[in-house]
Amino acid sequence: MQTTMHKLMRGRFSRERFPEALKGLMQERHLSYRQLAYKTQLSAGYLNHLTKGTRPVPADNVIRVLAHALCVEPDFFLEFRLRQVNCVLDHATPLADKLYGILLRNAPIPDDLRELLELPRNGHGDGQEFPAAAL
Repeated sequence: MQTTMHKLMRGRFSRERFPEALKGLMQERHLSYRQLAYKTQLSAGYLNHLTKGTRPVPADNVIRVLAHALCVEPDFFLEFRLRQVNCVLDHATPLADKLYGILLRNAPIPDDLRELLELPRNGHGDGQEFPAAAL
């Protein structure tokens, strides 16, 4: 199933907003609203509203259901990734301040943050995504 998932995807992460990303995945998989509704137990009308952007981006649990039905990871969707980043930054004020300086004030990247960025994913061996000291 993993190989099929990668063959069907344009990329690991979508750069499109949720309505366009959802619509694009449905088109790639040749799924109608009714077919996706059947797979997700969501209404076809609701799915139509999501692809048109007339309803807000759904909660993460709904994104997970849609992602599963469309054979992608939830973080394929930009808004899901943004929520994850926001959650981390909500609990890491010093990190948020450093990132603000780098991104919006063109400040140099501090050494401690550079080290974090250069670590392989979960390369510190404690099962966490980022070292606790950074958060």
